[in-house]
Amino acid sequence: MEQCPSLIHGNEIHLIDKREIRRATKKMVEALGLAAGSTDGFDIYKVVERYFTDLDCRHEINTMLDIEESPDYYGDLEQMREDALLVD
Repeated sequence: MEQCPSLIHGNEIHLIDKREIRRATKKMVEALGLAAGSTDGFDIYKVVERYFTDLDCRHEINTMLDIEESPDYYGDLEQMREDALLVD
């Protein structure tokens, strides 16, 4: 019986192997019929890799695109709890 691969959740995206990200991005470039994934001023490979592997970069992109993030995403929830304990 074939085992299903375990699914990767949002808080684990940065753990995906960079080679896998690049392979998947290449498939996307080919599926979209793009002549290349990187040209002057455009590099979809870098954009996707950074989004997946760099939490700060992902946060900046999400902010630009008005994508809401969970407060635990950056440990904000834990920070709010700690701050509340200091006030009490």
